[in-house]
Amino acid sequence: MIIVIDGPAGAGKSTTAKEVARQSGFDYVDSGAIYRGFTYLYLACGCDHSGFLKKLHEHDLQFDFHITEARVFSGDKEITREIRSREVSNHVSEVAAMPEVRNVVCDILRNISGNKNAVLEGRDLGTVVFPDADMKFFLTADTDARAKRRYEEQIRTESGISLDEVVENLNKRDHIDSTRAIAPLKKADDAVVIDSTAMTFEEQVARIMQYIRNYRTANK
Repeated sequence: MIIVIDGPAGAGKSTTAKEVARQSGFDYVDSGAIYRGFTYLYLACGCDHSGFLKKLHEHDLQFDFHITEARVFSGDKEITREIRSREVSNHVSEVAAMPEVRNVVCDILRNISGNKNAVLEGRDLGTVVFPDADMKFFLTADTDARAKRRYEEQIRTESGISLDEVVENLNKRDHIDSTRAIAPLKKADDAVVIDSTAMTFEEQVARIMQYIRNYRTANK
């Protein structure tokens, strides 16, 4: 069974997907960590587009996904912390918009998921990567709520960042993700919308789990 949770940056997809996976007993796959891994490589190439594309298909990235965490390695070096940096955040939408990168990531996601039960989160999973997913959710919230959540997340790993910077970054990413020519951020027609602006974390997880239980009961 494949469950996908799409939505804009800062909507809480990662934490929600982890908890849904835990309660379901499924594997958790973070597509954002994969794109961030490639963004790390892009920055390591000095943001040289042509140089980066030459190395794209010979990359040494490795992804280790568990229910509670996603670990990313470049060769023997773990870069899990580095891919959450402000610099990576500022460039990830740019890298994710590259058709060559999206093709590679789609293959990685499909290979990782295989035929197992998995909860995946991203931006175009229900429309492009897994159009036949068993259940699709679109998690969203207003910009202020998303910015506050992302700010509280980022200040745990880096100092000196301001809430205004986070808002600016989210607005930039929303624009890029929604207007890119290849696989733009878009709700799948058959996705269930979960607006978490006024919900607690527990409430949004409970809402999704109820849909999943109903689906599994109806499809026994």
